[in-house]
Amino acid sequence: MNKDRYGESGIQVKNGVGTFFRRIMAIHEVSVLIPLLVLVGIVTAINPVFLDPYNLGALARGFASWGLLAIGETFIIMVGEIDISVGSMVSFGTMFLAYLVAVAGLPLFLAIIIVFLLTIGLSMVNGFCIVKLKIHAFITTIAMLNICNGLSRVLTYARPITIYGMEGTEGYTNFGMAEPFGLNWIFFFFIAFIFIGQFVLRKTSYGRKIYATGDNDNVARMAGINTDRIKLSTFFISGVMVGLACVMLLAKQGTAGPNFGQGWELMIIAATAIGGISLTGGSGSMIGTLIGIILFATIANILILLEVNQHFQAVLTGIIMILSVIIDIRRKNKLLGNND
Repeated sequence: MNKDRYGESGIQVKNGVGTFFRRIMAIHEVSVLIPLLVLVGIVTAINPVFLDPYNLGALARGFASWGLLAIGETFIIMVGEIDISVGSMVSFGTMFLAYLVAVAGLPLFLAIIIVFLLTIGLSMVNGFCIVKLKIHAFITTIAMLNICNGLSRVLTYARPITIYGMEGTEGYTNFGMAEPFGLNWIFFFFIAFIFIGQFVLRKTSYGRKIYATGDNDNVARMAGINTDRIKLSTFFISGVMVGLACVMLLAKQGTAGPNFGQGWELMIIAATAIGGISLTGGSGSMIGTLIGIILFATIANILILLEVNQHFQAVLTGIIMILSVIIDIRRKNKLLGNND
């Protein structure tokens, strides 16, 4: 009798462990983190240089700039929209900031304020066209992408602008080029805003409204949520992140070029998709975005260490985006009970 009870207890314990394991694996962030750890283990076995502190520092410094943009993009995607112009906004914003300081002779502080107003304004134009004028997000933001690309080249005939060494910019560039703990200040800003974003999404009513808007706009509207205002607010947040990226990037480089930020939008969208942000909106987390960024940056770094042609990264980006969309569709079908 005791043996039977012991056996039943053992089965219950086994089932309990199995249920706990399945619940853990059902968390998308965990399901992304595990492949990342496996990938790191394999690559380290092939090339131990990967775990070298200098390489890890370079990896973190590299993804922090476009990681800032990914934070804003996460908010936009979660309400069911998309912005593929953020990389080009960085190009134009950085060039314009350098132009205001080096050519127009404006004080640095005033130039920074103007650039923040510029990037927020450009992002809000996108939001207004998408939300109020009902122009498709792809059409609107690809138009903005081309506008910003053109303006960044027209501004100085596609020539770079240098502010390094100019009077009044020494503290600014020294701050941007500093590498505390082998990292840089952009990385610390990035991590701080990741956790702020996670708190906002998970612990505030605004975050709940973002999830509701992205999940079903009509139902959210019937529940009394001003979905237009929520969507516009995400474009405002994205504009702030773009402005911050412009300011930090110019401080880090000391010069601005028309190719800054080119192609970042695809890396950002791919990284957020890997991290579990549904490209149709309504699900995901900022921690998922962080893991997705690290995974995507790790893959890019691995290609460099293995001396794979750098242009293959573009191919890989496309493949990752397709796979991420397929996984997202299958996950949503499973939640809806559709096994087709």
